[in-house]
Amino acid sequence: MNYLTVDVYKEFKCSADACSNTCCVGWRVEIDKETYEKMIEKEEQLGVLAKEWLDDTRGRVSVRLADHKRCPMLTDNNLCRVVLKLGPEYLSTVCTMYPRQFHQYGENLEGYLFMSCPEVISMLMEKDAVEFDTGQDQRTMSEYPHLRLYLFECTVRASMVEILQSMPQISLNTRLFTAFTVLEEGIRMYREDQLDGEAFEKEVSLYAQEAILWGVETRIGQLVDGRKQYQFLRQLFFIMQQYTQAESQRFAKLIRQAELYFSECGMEQYLSDVQAFKENCRAEYGRFYTNYWVYRIFSYMITIPEYEKSKEKFIYTAVEFAMIQMILLADFVKQGGRIDREDYIYIISCISRVAEHSSKFETDLLKHIHEKNLASGAGVLLMTIL
Repeated sequence: MNYLTVDVYKEFKCSADACSNTCCVGWRVEIDKETYEKMIEKEEQLGVLAKEWLDDTRGRVSVRLADHKRCPMLTDNNLCRVVLKLGPEYLSTVCTMYPRQFHQYGENLEGYLFMSCPEVISMLMEKDAVEFDTGQDQRTMSEYPHLRLYLFECTVRASMVEILQSMPQISLNTRLFTAFTVLEEGIRMYREDQLDGEAFEKEVSLYAQEAILWGVETRIGQLVDGRKQYQFLRQLFFIMQQYTQAESQRFAKLIRQAELYFSECGMEQYLSDVQAFKENCRAEYGRFYTNYWVYRIFSYMITIPEYEKSKEKFIYTAVEFAMIQMILLADFVKQGGRIDREDYIYIISCISRVAEHSSKFETDLLKHIHEKNLASGAGVLLMTIL
């Protein structure tokens, strides 16, 4: 078995009671049978009957959420009563694994972390660059029918990551536009059944040259229209509202703040605010933006065997990123030209939680951008406030 993970996967450690958006609130967690039986055995030690906090009436066991959608095992200090009284080995499989996730492609196993976890975002903010870890063991798996496509897609993905990481002196807008172009070339070869990694690398080798990217940089300004961006983001905001109302009061406050900003802010003020926002973000969060996109491309872009959907996923990532930035922009203005790091982490975490729990959220957003004919490199630029 071959293993591929991002470095933050091995470095991850739950921040427990210091977490700003704990996974122990708001999520209905399913409990595996073995854990359920252990909770029954340890009722006296826990000080609560299993039937009082676990529901097994629907054919599968899940946690009965208490007031404010909190797990009943979560103490007032936001620590887990199961861990405190029994030890971490008594946690359910879901609680032990989150935010870890695996995807397996035959003998290739990829591991990453969900960005709904604030600690994952914090780690990405602190890193100079995302790195990748590989490993291997003696396990063998049955033959994988899409191995040729998987290996080709890995080559495409590696080329996209290389463009994003190798030339930080080039604006992220330009690197994203170029990475999207590289992905489109990979999809073209896929449609023509040319799943040849070496041929692909030769085809896109020009894209990785600094002189070429500087040339693209000079033309990017002609593709980014701040006025169209303003109109698009306002429309996007009303779609987002339908799915974010159930989140926490803190997030609801940030949403209302953004709603107020986009309802009251005129075009000229928006353009002025965005310019100030960009200057601040480039200095403080430039490396994180690259890390964010590299991480999302690694953890989200593979769609086997429907590889053509990788393009849609890139576009969706741009939409999600635009949502994060528009909420942060309103907060930036409210804070008098300052970005609160904890608010930033919290906003990303909340948007990611919504996305992870609602496939309709992604479907509706993709439908909207297709109706607006934004499924292109220029569309990515229109959605990205940088």
